[in-house]
Amino acid sequence: MIRNYLKIAWRNLLRHKSFSLINILGLSAGIAACIVIFLYVQYELTYDGHNTKADRIARVVSALHAPGSADMEFGTSPYPMADALKRDFPEVASTARLEPKPTVVKHNGELMNEKGFYQADQELFSVFDYTFLEGTVTGALQQPHSVVLTASTARKYFGKEPALGKTIICDDQPKTVTGVIANPPGNSDIQFTALLYTDYSKKTVWLDDFPVYTFILFNKQPDLRSFERKMKRVADKYCQPELDKADAAGYSVGFALEALADVHFSKDKLEDTPKGNKQFNYIFSLLAIFILVIALLNYINLSTARATERAREVGVRKVNGARPFQLIRQFLFESFLLIAIAWTIAFGIVLVILPYFNSLLQVQLHLSRQGSALFLLCIFVVTILLAGLYPAFILSRFKPVEILKGKWRHSTKGILLRRMLTTAQFVITAALITGTIVIYHQVKYIENKDTGYVKDQVATVHLDNDSLSQRSAPAFINTLKGIPAIKGISAGSGIHSEALSMGTTFAGATRREFMCHYYFIDKELLPLLQIRLKEGRNVSDSLATDRTEAFIVNEAFVEKMGWTSASALGQPMDGYFHKGKVVGVVKNFYYKSLHNMVEPLVMVYNTNPIRAVIIKIEPKDLPLMAVAWKKHFTAKPFTYTFLDEAYKAQYDKDRLTMKLFTYFTVLAILISCLGLYGLVSLMAVQRTKEIGIRKVLGASVQQLVSLLTRDFVKLIILASLIALPVAGMVMHQWLSAYAYHISLAWWMFLLPVVLIILIALAVIGQQVVKAALTNPVHALRNE
Repeated sequence: MIRNYLKIAWRNLLRHKSFSLINILGLSAGIAACIVIFLYVQYELTYDGHNTKADRIARVVSALHAPGSADMEFGTSPYPMADALKRDFPEVASTARLEPKPTVVKHNGELMNEKGFYQADQELFSVFDYTFLEGTVTGALQQPHSVVLTASTARKYFGKEPALGKTIICDDQPKTVTGVIANPPGNSDIQFTALLYTDYSKKTVWLDDFPVYTFILFNKQPDLRSFERKMKRVADKYCQPELDKADAAGYSVGFALEALADVHFSKDKLEDTPKGNKQFNYIFSLLAIFILVIALLNYINLSTARATERAREVGVRKVNGARPFQLIRQFLFESFLLIAIAWTIAFGIVLVILPYFNSLLQVQLHLSRQGSALFLLCIFVVTILLAGLYPAFILSRFKPVEILKGKWRHSTKGILLRRMLTTAQFVITAALITGTIVIYHQVKYIENKDTGYVKDQVATVHLDNDSLSQRSAPAFINTLKGIPAIKGISAGSGIHSEALSMGTTFAGATRREFMCHYYFIDKELLPLLQIRLKEGRNVSDSLATDRTEAFIVNEAFVEKMGWTSASALGQPMDGYFHKGKVVGVVKNFYYKSLHNMVEPLVMVYNTNPIRAVIIKIEPKDLPLMAVAWKKHFTAKPFTYTFLDEAYKAQYDKDRLTMKLFTYFTVLAILISCLGLYGLVSLMAVQRTKEIGIRKVLGASVQQLVSLLTRDFVKLIILASLIALPVAGMVMHQWLSAYAYHISLAWWMFLLPVVLIILIALAVIGQQVVKAALTNPVHALRNE
């Protein structure tokens, strides 16, 4: 019996090659897109899931409350936190600390910046799972001046030779390799390339910033909210005395916990690692569902539309005694064969495009991930049931008498079903096109918005805070001033968002107190970046008091204080070791991404230490700057960033969202077009007699084309009325993630309708015109 089913199924595939091809291509493209998106979403949602104790691990985060300001939240915590937790809470099994330590490695006479080096204590290996390729857990990070390398770092510096016991020069200090571990998985929140031994026992100050990531391993799966309440004792016992000693009235510190599984999606915390975006995952999960649904609707639509062609076959089988269940089983087997072919092609597509997506998304997706097989099996079963079950039931329920009379061909149920399925496809397509248009224009808006300062041909060179670098900085700047190609130089903290400092500020006659952002500048910064003064003046070298008493604030600061720009001048201020008055007000400029509102900002004259040198220079003249660097910083590699590139990097994920959304929207349109083409082709065949009669009665080609296309135009308009309000609400919610964004315009909703109509007409036009031009004699003879 199975053999007969297979023969019949194969013959039907070959007999209707075009429809089989349309179904297979549509399904395989939809399934491939669904698989790729699933692999990415699974990758994101299983961050740090490789740790066997993940359900017992949590991260400590900190919050600083300051008078007059919103709480500042940090992904880090104080140095002594780990020891206090082990000492005071018996439910804590172990703790681990990690601290970023960018390092200069000297190897074979070359200097290399290593941003992935971290300081850590040995207990890290008892909290997290790491595979040792060389050395052992017990021997790693036990002694001062020891280091554990990842496999890629060991290969980078020692090639294929064993690294264990060898020496690597880090910041001019020799470190002994006491272990080599496998590279952390790509979906691990903290990506390090080496771990440096650190003795944290001597670090006892609680409020010396919040420098380390602290992780807790509990004896059993914890109730985090309950334990957070206990941690208030930690803040009261250790932090509050230091605040009282510093006379910091009104200030307080709090601590909270994040489950390890939630750390990757932690939001709006200072001093944190790059984070994922749950909204991003939700959007692409919906995309996967939409694309798969469109592909399945195509199959169901074409299968039910073709049902009349097989009606006589069903009638004959029923007359000969075939039961409905036998017919359902046969048609399901045919669906299984076609869907199996589609899945085979889909796997081939996935294997081809995965390397591209891994490169685009900077991830490590592969089909062998844990849990993938179960998901794929479920989707396989779902596609067979959804795509095959309904057409099988429709075909098996034909009544032999009605079939032989040809009544089902004119069934209103069949027509209504196809209209509903086609409308559903148009709804999804219209929503996706609307989303693509909105995302595209928002990304272009943030890329082209005036930031309030000049970014082009402005390079930033960062300096270390060690004494040797600071002693060499003035001579380096003087050398740069002697290079004619350099059009301007400024020294200070730099203008990038990482250069911001937070400090307590007292402003106005009432000495209003709040925490505020600070930039450290010199007199060259404002003219170099063309930051516009709204009132007052720039800082000056001619007034010695400017180095200790002058404050420049932005419009957001003025607004927070309730001043006007004019009345702000001369207002008393005190903050960051400066005490004096406001001498200038600058127009707001976007020193953070447009996801954030412009916050109050203070700029003070301070070039000690010099953290960054900002240089106006053309890219072709960078070698001149490199020569100057090597003259004064022989032990450090020359690195730089351009302001425009740093600004664009803030929106990499937004551009990625736009690119992926566009890719998958185009794919959804193509799948819909395939189905539409097949449906129209079938409709033209089924209405051959009607078209012939109308032509005999004098209908023109234009009238026939209008007759055959107007139903589709009506369906598109109906689908748009359903899709566009929903798309508008979703995109309004998406835009709310940006402090500055475009407004939704009427044309953004009209354009998808016009595009879909044009695409639909282009797809169905050829078949409709061909049917309209057919000689009616041939059409009626065939009937």
